[in-house]
This record gives sequence, structure tokens and C-alpha cells, in this order.
Amino acid sequence: MQQEIKLFFSPINNELNISESDYKQTEVCIAMADAIARTTNQSLYIIDYNRKNFLYVSSNPLFLCGYSAEEVKEKGYGFYFEVVPARELQRLIEINEAGFRFYYNQPVEKRLDFVIEYDFPIRISDKYEYLVHHKLAPILLGKNGDIWLAICTVSLSPGKKAGYVRISDKTNTDQFIWSFESKRWKQQPEPVLSERERDILRLSVKGLSNTEIGECLFVDVNTVKFHKKKIFEKLHAENITEAIGIATNMKLI
Repeated sequence: MQQEIKLFFSPINNELNISESDYKQTEVCIAMADAIARTTNQSLYIIDYNRKNFLYVSSNPLFLCGYSAEEVKEKGYGFYFEVVPARELQRLIEINEAGFRFYYNQPVEKRLDFVIEYDFPIRISDKYEYLVHHKLAPILLGKNGDIWLAICTVSLSPGKKAGYVRISDKTNTDQFIWSFESKRWKQQPEPVLSERERDILRLSVKGLSNTEIGECLFVDVNTVKFHKKKIFEKLHAENITEAIGIATNMKLI
């Protein structure tokens, strides 16, 4: 099992030179992650790439698959071997390696700017599994620019199948999609939103309901719902809150 788990850490530097005193910084990270989990009901956890384990796991049951948060934290990456179907584990390892190779090709000063996200199934029994959307963002780097800590969020995927691996850059609209066929990252064209879709996003930022948005734009509520559905498809968002966040980060509104 340990040899298999090591595959999740290729090609990460094995010597991050993180001292025990450095770990004092993690107390703030854990406190903030726990506060986010409690106030938003987010399912999230923090990966420690130095110790190769989980530093924190929230108690939201979506990710836990019947275990307690403490049990998942104790299992660390071994947890994946218990809940991810065997057919998907190799793909998950490929995604990890491809993501880190992309990361190591970036200047050190850019390495906190990227988020990688992808869909994969997890199972809670031999008969039942569901697709989750997983996002990972670095939060602390080691002295040589290696990822030390990363925060991950887990939510139900709006998709129908595993895959769709995407890296985005918070400083611009760059997006990269991993191709399992060609084994390389492909730069994705910027999503194009219509002016009506931008208007709906701008009004949604103000907290307006579908009915109120329709009144402002002189359209019926079903038209608003149709445009929102198209927005979600274009931005690969699960809901309007996430769509607003993605559009804002990509400077589309």
C-alpha cells in the first residue's frame, strides 16, 4: 500500500525542508479551514505534502463515505484506495502527476495562483457510488517553491462522467485542460458569454431572484432559468454562486 501511495506524490520533491517551527503556521490554516467548513458547510480538507498526509479534514459527510473526519485524517491517502473505484485510481494518479509537472514548469512566484479541478467517483458501498467535483489550491510553499500545503474542496459534480481536468489561473483568464488521449495540457479558449448572460450574472451579484432579474430585463422567469443553465455549462459551474466566482476570477463581468 505504501508503494502505491507514493505514486500520488510523483514528481514532488521528497525533501521540502520544513522544520517543526514552520508547522506553527499551520495552526492558522487549520483554524481558517475549520471556520470555512462550519460557516459554509463545505466539505474540505488540507493536504500536507511534506508529511504526505492530511493535516485537516472537515466533518461534512459528503467526502467521508461513512467514516468520521478523524478516521479519514488518520488514513490519509490510503483513504482513496478504499473509496475510489479501482478502475479510476490509475487515472487519479495520472491527474496528480500531470498537475504537478504543470506546476513545476511555472515560475515560483506564480505557483500560488493556480487551481486544479476534476471529477471522479467515490463509493460508500459495493453497490453505490457518486461523482464528486474536487478542487485543489496551494496555500503554503516550501523554501524552494514546492507545494507544502494545499486546500481541497469536494462537492457533488454536475457532470455525468469522470474526467474534465482543468487548471485555471486566478490572475488572468488562462485555462488548461488535460487530455487523457494525448497526455498533455491544452490551453482552453476563454468562455464567451453573451451580453444577456453577463447582465444576469451582474444582477445575480446583487442578490436578485430569477423573477426580479426577469423584471429588470423584461423577460419571463423561464428565460432567466434558460440563460443561467447556459452560463453553468459554459463556466462548468454547479450553481449561480460558483458561476459568479468563476466569471469574476476570469474577468468576464
